[in-house]
Amino acid sequence: MPHADKPNIILILTDDQPYHTLQYMPTVQKELVAKGVNFTNAYVTTPLCCPSRSSILTGLFAHNHGVKTNRAPIGGATVFKDSSTLPVWMQSAGYRTALMGKYLNDYDALPEGYIPPGWNEWHAFVKKDPAKDFYFGYTLDENGKTVQYGFDSKDYSTDVLGDKAVNFIKENRGVPFFLMFTPYSPHQPYMAADRHKDLFKTYDTFSPYTPPNYFEADIRDKPAWLNSYEPQTEDYIEKVYQRMLRSLMGVDDAVAGIIAALEKEGIRDNTIIIFMSDNGLALGDHRLIGKACPYDICIHVPFVVSYPDKISAARVDLNMVLNIDIAPTLTELVGISNISAFDGQSFLPLLTDPSAQFRDGFLFEQYQDDSEDRSMTSLVPAYVGFRTNEWKYVEYETGEQELYDLKNDPYEMENLISKPGYDDVISNLQKRINQLRSK
Repeated sequence: MPHADKPNIILILTDDQPYHTLQYMPTVQKELVAKGVNFTNAYVTTPLCCPSRSSILTGLFAHNHGVKTNRAPIGGATVFKDSSTLPVWMQSAGYRTALMGKYLNDYDALPEGYIPPGWNEWHAFVKKDPAKDFYFGYTLDENGKTVQYGFDSKDYSTDVLGDKAVNFIKENRGVPFFLMFTPYSPHQPYMAADRHKDLFKTYDTFSPYTPPNYFEADIRDKPAWLNSYEPQTEDYIEKVYQRMLRSLMGVDDAVAGIIAALEKEGIRDNTIIIFMSDNGLALGDHRLIGKACPYDICIHVPFVVSYPDKISAARVDLNMVLNIDIAPTLTELVGISNISAFDGQSFLPLLTDPSAQFRDGFLFEQYQDDSEDRSMTSLVPAYVGFRTNEWKYVEYETGEQELYDLKNDPYEMENLISKPGYDDVISNLQKRINQLRSK
């Protein structure tokens, strides 16, 4: 039976999902957006999988939790301090906890069968074969036991993980639970379930993604890394976009299964569902395809919260919420007050009072991967920046800088850093960076 003092919590975390793709997920639109708060101004503080996921689990900036890239020596699961995290705190508050899907990059570098503290149910991807992806032919660590999956339609990972999430809900309907459902979709290689392979083939089913900065004509004002980037063709990027949309349909089906299980068990109203991505992804914006960039396309993410017990009417909220806000929000929700410090802040007040005071800007940062694969992750130099609703300022370790007037140039096409008249703006944003970086 429902336990009103301790709501159930489900965090659905997609992988590399561009913000604008949310509109093509019918169940998410019908069951979450139309029955919750759609935070359309949501961002991650580091636009890369492992640092962002670590921020979600801790409520800390990357420079504080220490996971700066996707792999060792300055990133990955081996660097993550897993003794003080959301599942640990939730478990201490009487919650049953589960993770179904992707944990942190380089999880397979940890001892085989290792289950991080705080998890009662653990079904996590293990990268056993570098030649294989996480859609078919993948391996899961299932509560410490290695299980190999095949290449049949029934093995499609999003479906398998969605079924595991549903089973967890059914088995724990009488106790408060914290469930992280973290499918690989729509990450490269953007594979869809067989039933979705013929979707989004014509423009009557989707709109081509061609924002004003799509294959930006003049990038001479942009930093050297972008000018050295070798772009893909527009045809290639459009095909990637179609494949991503098809891949997301499996996630949408899994959301439908989760919602149906909650309703069948009579616990939907007392369950908060947060739907978000670990980072955005450029799809031709500024000629780019990939993540790690400081532009909004990389840091802007879908972020929807549905909680029938507290949210009486659906609405759009323009407040800037961040991935570092998840941990402080959920710990406040369940009454955990002994956490030493968070970089984020609870957005619980925004669920019932859209006029509540919240942040007016945020710090974001990226650390350069030392690999030589020529991906954006390795190409983009380390940087730190600050974004408000009006301005975005970025400074790279190379000494290069960028400044954008977001009110008049929301697609970040004119770098104002060398223009006169902006010294005070730059100085103020630099001060705010220094204040947060010194914490």
